[in-house]
Amino acid sequence: MSDDQPTKRFDAQNGDAPTVRFEPAGAAPPPSGGEPPIDPPTSPQPKSRKLLIILSIIGGVLLIAVVIMLTLLFSRGSGGDITPVPTESPSATPSETPTPSASAVEEAEPSAEPTTAPPPATASPSFATFSAPTSANCTDANPTSQLTFAWSSANATMAWFGVRTTNAKEEPYEEVPTTATYTFDYQCSNETEIYTVTLEDGAGNLTHKTVTVTKN
Repeated sequence: MSDDQPTKRFDAQNGDAPTVRFEPAGAAPPPSGGEPPIDPPTSPQPKSRKLLIILSIIGGVLLIAVVIMLTLLFSRGSGGDITPVPTESPSATPSETPTPSASAVEEAEPSAEPTTAPPPATASPSFATFSAPTSANCTDANPTSQLTFAWSSANATMAWFGVRTTNAKEEPYEEVPTTATYTFDYQCSNETEIYTVTLEDGAGNLTHKTVTVTKN
């Protein structure tokens, strides 16, 4: 015999009464509110499960790579040379230096070295010898009188003979040797005449010899 019970229709007393449904025995009662029953969840499809497995593998590989990188970084950072901080060693107390006695100081002092005299300054040019007349022998027959000058010099490099001047270099008659015998004609029309011989050394120093000649 079947467990399903046939639905029995009861006619209502009036024509508007609804039909009553009889559920079979053992069936679960319908949920309140008249909502239909919820179907049980179905299992995930095979493709979704394969995708989850692939993503899990990729995530594990990335995690391992990150761990390796961090390990290398930490090992490299800790592998550098560490400079030790020098510790201050206690300084040795300097021993007192004995003060030398006065006699030792006197012996240690060096004797004064003899001072070297500075070289003598270069001497200016000088006349070693000089001779010149002081008068001229003039006659009516001779309008000139020959005069003779002679000199020798030391430290002279140049010499000049001048007339009517006391500096023959500035107003020379002519340049002459530094040692010479020199003749010159005195003009008897003049009552007196001035003659000068000037010497010069290599440094430009000058020395003069001047003589005044008078007509007789």
